[in-house]
Formats: sequence, structure tokens, C-alpha cells
Amino acid sequence: MTMTPTRARARFLDVRLGDTLSGYLCEIDQACRFVPADGYRGDRDRPTLSLSITIPGDEDVTSAILDNPFHPALYNTGGALPPYFAGLLPEGELLKRLEQTRTHPEDRTSFGVLAAAGLDLPGALEVTPSDAETLPESVRRAVASPPGGAPPEIAPVEGDTEGAASISGVQNKLALSTAHAGRRYTMPTRGHPSDLIAKLPAKNDDSQIWNEYVSMQLAAAAGVDTASCRPMPLSTVDVEGLAEALGPDLHFLAVDRFDRLPDRRVHAEDGCQVLTRMPNRKYGRAGDFLALVQLLARFGVKGVADVRQFFVRQAVNTLLGNSDAHLKNVSFVYPDGVRPALSPAYDIVCVAALPGFAAFKQNVAIDADQRAQTLATYRELARATKLPDRIVTAAVKDTVALARSRWPALLEELDAPPAVKAVVLERLDALPLARV
Repeated sequence: MTMTPTRARARFLDVRLGDTLSGYLCEIDQACRFVPADGYRGDRDRPTLSLSITIPGDEDVTSAILDNPFHPALYNTGGALPPYFAGLLPEGELLKRLEQTRTHPEDRTSFGVLAAAGLDLPGALEVTPSDAETLPESVRRAVASPPGGAPPEIAPVEGDTEGAASISGVQNKLALSTAHAGRRYTMPTRGHPSDLIAKLPAKNDDSQIWNEYVSMQLAAAAGVDTASCRPMPLSTVDVEGLAEALGPDLHFLAVDRFDRLPDRRVHAEDGCQVLTRMPNRKYGRAGDFLALVQLLARFGVKGVADVRQFFVRQAVNTLLGNSDAHLKNVSFVYPDGVRPALSPAYDIVCVAALPGFAAFKQNVAIDADQRAQTLATYRELARATKLPDRIVTAAVKDTVALARSRWPALLEELDAPPAVKAVVLERLDALPLARV
């Protein structure tokens, strides 16, 4: 008896960067590939989707990536998205929330969940189900069966969910709208994406909210360009049952989105996406961070200013005790749509003051490295990136001077949590870097 082979099922998503159709995400048999649109492929002035995929002004490298269907920036297996697209999704409970918006089990995969928040993704990206009738033949061929095999069936993908947004990370948070700012914050609606991230407190405990708020203000006082943030009463979030579930009289941290402006969305990507890393590899080595600096120095719209700012942030993280400044906590924005700039800083926390810090093995190891830093450490980093060490050392010296002169009084003015105050003052007194 002759068995009729089962037809494979293929799914497609349009990938738009602002008004530009940059390409298509194609999935078949748990393999996923980004296929650039012909117009995007041939446009030398194309907007940058990711520096892992196209390099501004370097068509040879760009072609080598776009012409290789199995390039790691374009292709992944095992049901995983290619790294840039994987970096658009949240983790943990945040991911589960998006999964629960899907009607069909087959859409509760990374591919389907991306479509759930397809109109409110980080940066200027929008992802929507492709129209099977108008899908280009070149894109169909990207999932073609072997010679003689049955052509794959094009399966539907459930579109976006009203109010769904994707914000990367594991911390409990919401993407909200500031349409009624000052009175209440609401869930975003279709056509009006979120413009604020609400970092939520733990149940009956908002100490980490105040830790992060104080840490962000200290960072700004030492020269860091920070995202605007402020603590707000949890009661102002218009989500039924939220305040009751977490506890009365608590606060959340309202962080303005730097990828949303009043008249447009600004494209952005994090360090993992830039370096073709999956999110679970966010704890990079020194060389990974130096690679980001070199990209800013070579392609950035701000040049030396962003290089200097990068090292200011490294010094602040050391002085503050922030041992969680991983690759996903470093982002590029694209002010002109093509060339990168360092985004405002975010997720700055005095990790050394968190309860149970001694049990965070990875953070404790990073903290030990920070405690050993000296000005010579930064000179070595400058040499490794072929940057003038006078730029790097001047940035670090200025940062230390500002921290020592401003932080003690600011800790009192902000009524910093006692644990944060104790950790920061101890580090200013004891760290070798604080004595430069």
C-alpha cells in the first residue's frame, strides 16, 4: 500500500521596519529563517534592522550575510527564532502571559508569540501574518521541499492581540500608555503602542523599586545619560486587581520608553541582538562589551561621545555595585534609522544591596572583578579597543570625582534605602577605583 506523504506546514510573517518591508520570517519543521525582501536587499541606504544583519556602508559584509540562508543571524532551528528576533521576546512569566493570548496551541511557540505582540515590539519593528496570496515566489522557495517532495502547506498565523506588547527581560513589568499620565496609566490599544514601562514591585514589597530609582538618580548625577523614570503609586495603574494582588500603598517604577517619541517610533536593539547572541547568553565576557564599543566608534552617529559614555557607565556600575549590567542591558538606538547611538541607560540597580546577594553566584563573581578594578584596568580596555586611553581614563576620573562629590548628599536627599546607602558609601570608601 502506498502511503501519501504528509505535507509540511510552513508559516510566514511580514517584517516591517517603519514604512519599509525589510523581509519575512519563514518557519517550517521548527526551522526559522529571515528572508530579506528584494527591495530591502538591493537598497544601499536601507534602514538598519540589526547590525548583526546589515552593516551601514559595507555592502560586501552585508551581502555575505544576506546571501547565506544559513547564516546564524538569519537562521535557527529547534523552534527558536534567529537571535535578533528571539531578543524581541520576554522571558519567564512575561512570556507566559503572551502565550496565553494565543487561541491555538501551535501559535504558543516563539513564532506565534512574536505575532501576538507584533504591533508593539521593541524599536520601530512590526510583525504581521503574511498574505499567502501575495507572498513572493522567492520567499516560498525559502521553505521549498526537496526535489520531488510535496510543496508545503501554508498555515495561518494568528495576528496580534489587542493590548499585547513585548518587553524583553524577566522582571515583572507591564507596557503601558501615558495617555492619562498623572491620573492613571492604561494598557495600550491597537494603533497606539505603549510608551511607558511599569516595573512592578514584589508582593507586599517595593524595596527594589526604590533601589532602582535611587540607583538611576545616582548614575545620572555621575554623568550617565539615563532613561527618565519615577516612582508612582501602584493604584494609578488601570489594571483590574493589580494593586490588590501585590499589596496596598506600594509603588511601581515608571520608565519612559526611549524607543517611543510623540511623533514616531525609534528603532533599537540590545547588545545580544547586535552580537548575534541568544538571550540566554546575555552574560558576556569583556571582549563582547569591547566589541560593542568598537561598533559605536566605527559606525556611531555620536562617535567619541558615545565611547566616553560607555566607559562612564562601566565605572558607575562598579562604584554602585551593579553586577547585573549584562548585554541585554546595553542598547543601541538608530536616530537616523541607519547608524547607531548608545541608548539612554536603564536597569541600573545596586545589586550588592539586594537581599540574598551572597547567593547570586554569577553576580558575586562579577562583583569581585569590579572590586579589583583600577585605572590601569580601563587603560588596558582602551588598548584592547585601540582607543586613546586619555579618552577612557578622563571619562573614568570625571565619573569618580562626580560620584564622590555628589552621591553622599544625594543618598540623604533621596532617602535611599538603608542597604543601598550602606553599600554605596562603603564602595566609595574602599574600592580602588574610587581613589583615582
